[in-house]
Amino acid sequence: MDAGRRGALRRPILAGDEASGSEARVHEAAGHCSDKALKVILCLQFLEVSAFYGVYLSLIVYLQDVLHGDSASNVAAVSSWAGVSYLMPLLGAAVADSYWGKYKTVLIGVSVSVVGMAMVTTSATLPSLRPPPCVASAYCTPATFSQELVFFSGIYLCGVGIGASKAVFISFAAEQLDDDDDGDGKNASGREAKASYFSWYYAVANVAMLTAGTLLVWVEDKVSWGLGYGICASFVAVAVVGLAATAPMYRLVPPAGSPLKGVLQVLVALFRKVNLTVPDDATELYEEEDGVKNPLPHPLHERLHHADQFRCLDKAAVVTDQDLEDGNLSRTWRLCTVTQVEELKTLLRLIPIWLTSAVYFVANTQAQTTFVQQGTKTDSHIAGGAASVPAASLTSIETVLVVACVTLYNRAVAPSVAFTPLQLMGLGHATAAVAVAVAACTEARRLRMAGDQEAAQMGIAWLLPQYVVMAVSDASLSVGQLQFFYDQSPETMRGASTAFYFLSISLGNLINSQLVTLVASVTSAGGRTGWFPPELDNGHLDYYFLLLVVITLLNFTVFVALAKNYTPKRVK
Repeated sequence: MDAGRRGALRRPILAGDEASGSEARVHEAAGHCSDKALKVILCLQFLEVSAFYGVYLSLIVYLQDVLHGDSASNVAAVSSWAGVSYLMPLLGAAVADSYWGKYKTVLIGVSVSVVGMAMVTTSATLPSLRPPPCVASAYCTPATFSQELVFFSGIYLCGVGIGASKAVFISFAAEQLDDDDDGDGKNASGREAKASYFSWYYAVANVAMLTAGTLLVWVEDKVSWGLGYGICASFVAVAVVGLAATAPMYRLVPPAGSPLKGVLQVLVALFRKVNLTVPDDATELYEEEDGVKNPLPHPLHERLHHADQFRCLDKAAVVTDQDLEDGNLSRTWRLCTVTQVEELKTLLRLIPIWLTSAVYFVANTQAQTTFVQQGTKTDSHIAGGAASVPAASLTSIETVLVVACVTLYNRAVAPSVAFTPLQLMGLGHATAAVAVAVAACTEARRLRMAGDQEAAQMGIAWLLPQYVVMAVSDASLSVGQLQFFYDQSPETMRGASTAFYFLSISLGNLINSQLVTLVASVTSAGGRTGWFPPELDNGHLDYYFLLLVVITLLNFTVFVALAKNYTPKRVK
């Protein structure tokens, strides 16, 4: 193919298409970005996270004590609601990236949650919308269908609204900072500020969860369910008003188009050209000229350099005579730009690293499950018996430690030692193995003391080291993962990139649930006691921790190999 014909393909394929002013408007609007805007967003995120966990953490108690549901149905209801809520970030991100944009998606999502919160508050306040209280040792009247309909409609609207906006809210805040690398390093401060934002977001989210797990849950359980849910409703209402009132200060980036459509176009073009040979010279592959808007399939702000990995995918960007002869519209599914192909390559490089994060949360979730079980079998008194720490409060202690770790990192470590996101994630993987190993040693000591009738019960303070190490691990991996996936994801998937974080938490918890079930079944076969008997002192939770150490170390090894061979996204 001659140079002239190749050059003809470097103009926009859709006839009459002109570069729009959206990119110029984005950079003009960037002047609105300031530290004040990010501080406002962090405050609004605190309200959103507090309200969500104010409902989540006490939901099973409300179903049991107020709606009088049975144990099995309550657990199933909470699991179903949590599953929907944590899957919604993917849907919200897809809508934000394809149609509405991030700001509009967040505003609509949180507005929907206000309606849900109002329904939940009304359900908990009006006597006609809940069954009468139980009389001592008497039969408890279950909730009627209409009473359950109002309450569950409310919590699902809340879960859908906040869930859909949760991941988009994170990427919307990061979008306020322009860190495009133009080669002269002038935007380095923007990249540093973005890294700092992800750290502070995680700290704020943990403070919000702590607020919900202490103040809001206490008001709901000890004072009034209606008042507690009313506070949650007021939080999201203030978030909606605050987001709408501060709209002029935000940098609004228009949606970049459906990421799924771009992936499908590359795959279809690859299938049609599977028998072609990829040219040795990458400059022969199709790409738009600099400064010309690419209409396939979305307006691009960034263009990617060609990478040698997954070269078979480059066939989708090979220009053929048929591409020159076909009509404009049919050609969009036969010929893709280098940038489109590189976006798919980037996604393929990210998936294995994301899977290691999902496996990581198998170890991380022990802090909310088996670590607490350990705490129930210890002496809860500390400071010479002056105070008592309930086992369930140990997760709040970890939350405080996570906030302390993030603050220490931002104030003392980051200014002098700049860790990359992959290095932070690696630190998180390694320290998770250490935390579970410490837990195994602590549990082995507890079992020895429990078997010695003359020995005193082990104090709950012995569990603090494993929580300290797990807090370091949690803060390192979560902050690193949020920043890494946002920076490295294709531009059309930046909303979905933060949703990957919540999806990895869900997948890690699911894997842990199945692993515990499998281990309990195998170790108790043949009438043996097993590792997870009803009485924890008769089991071997320490063995399960050692199994997790092995799994976590193998996962860390895989992560290191992937990180060493990872090819970063290169933007022109």
